Amino acid sequence: MRPRTLLLGAGLFVAAATIIRRARRDGDVGDTAGVRGGWTTCSAPSARCYEVAADALLGGLYRRMADDLAGAVAAIPAPEVLEVGPGPGALAVELARRVPDLRLTGLDVDPAMVELARARARREGLVDRLAFVVGDVAALPFPDASFDLVTCSFSAHHWPDGRAAFGEIRRVLRPGGRAIVYDLPDRWGHFETKALGLAEASNAGGFDDAAVTPFRWPGRLGLVRRLGVERPSRGE
Repeated sequence: MRPRTLLLGAGLFVAAATIIRRARRDGDVGDTAGVRGGWTTCSAPSARCYEVAADALLGGLYRRMADDLAGAVAAIPAPEVLEVGPGPGALAVELARRVPDLRLTGLDVDPAMVELARARARREGLVDRLAFVVGDVAALPFPDASFDLVTCSFSAHHWPDGRAAFGEIRRVLRPGGRAIVYDLPDRWGHFETKALGLAEASNAGGFDDAAVTPFRWPGRLGLVRRLGVERPSRGE
């Protein structure tokens, strides 16, 4: 599929999702009060719809992200990774293929997403290295200093409290551990969910010197942003 076609399809999908999400929030299309999942946690009416759209449009992007993340843990024996908002598990599978001794835990607030991710791990024969649990990034159910790397893709602008989320991410990172977050530009996140910018949220959560750079895809287009931060090795 050509980059221009991918870009157009992804743009139409996200635009349509945002319009309907806002209509639902404003009471024009149904009622999502009390609903977990679907429009309340992702830009799609259901986890399955999101999986179909993401697999069709974003496979190349997930492979690029997996290459990037694999490089970040290349020097760490048997790295422990946390993926926040793994959705149906595409990025987790791609990363596991590249890092044979990796152990990854995916945490998602939507139980339907967790079930899809578990099913994907079973299909790929990776259930011994990939685990998926239901949980909230603002209250991570893990001990301090549990992970070498924390990552997420297109999840951060859905977090109701970015400050608390990044505070929890910092807590569960080991000294010297890194967080790498991929998301849409800050202006889009603010438009869709009134989210804080990536650097602003990470700084509020206790990180310093956040580096936000374009992550080129498709082709040389920088429609995705990459945040990289690190928990200091000492001095805490």
